[in-house]
Amino acid sequence: MSIKYESLKEKYFKLFDNNLDHFNYIITDVLFAYNEISELIENNKIEKVLEVGCGTGILLRELKEKYKHVKFTGLDPNQSGFHRYEKISKNNLKLDNSLEIKKTSIENFNNNDKYNLIFSFNVFEHVENQDKYILKTMSLLKNDGMNVIFAPNYDFPYEPHFLIPIIFNKNITKKIFQRKIQNHEKRTGEEGLWQALQFTGKRKIKRYLKNNNLNFTFERNISQKILNRVTNDKIFSKRQGLAAKLAIIGKKFFLDKLIFDFLKIPFPYFKLIIKKK
Repeated sequence: MSIKYESLKEKYFKLFDNNLDHFNYIITDVLFAYNEISELIENNKIEKVLEVGCGTGILLRELKEKYKHVKFTGLDPNQSGFHRYEKISKNNLKLDNSLEIKKTSIENFNNNDKYNLIFSFNVFEHVENQDKYILKTMSLLKNDGMNVIFAPNYDFPYEPHFLIPIIFNKNITKKIFQRKIQNHEKRTGEEGLWQALQFTGKRKIKRYLKNNNLNFTFERNISQKILNRVTNDKIFSKRQGLAAKLAIIGKKFFLDKLIFDFLKIPFPYFKLIIKKK
């Protein structure tokens, strides 16, 4: 059973100081992530779950309420453009002090526990050393465990946090859109967000995984899930601006099939599943 926007608003809106835009920004991602992780838990034998970059902790709390037999742990250092989440996380813990959330990065996380499932949503692009991230998370998995990463695919020349095209590389893009980047960080309170982004694409990640003999798949269906989300989730669609409008038009006239299936242009988002042998 999925969770509903209205019930989440009733439970958590007060944590956002009555800021509806900020609440919607977080909750639309929670709704999407909840369905994805629920699917993984229900289709696999999951006893221990680790979320890397748990932010507000709302997703973990909702999962914990449904799957009482599963132990959930969250990590978040609350830095690199996400300082505002810490206050919400602390207040969320006051509502449920049984939540296990540790203020640390995955790189500094030391634990003897091994997990059946480790996941991150829109965190990987903020990780400074992504190779080390993969190795560290894999070391924390049980045999047959899954490491699941949801993140933007920068092989497609678009930056979804700032809603701008990528012009050649990160440095040139910043020079062209410097004012827009500064205004966004000031408006949202996400100081340092641009600096922390890593413009890594699916092709580079795939090479690394192959070179390290890791067992992985990129879910093909994620493109349709995201396109359906753009079509059906009005709050998310509004957040994506012009890109969402173009996606909706493209889907209506089946241009998404032409662009992403026939022409093989990279889809701007990926879901990576790495299994431990």
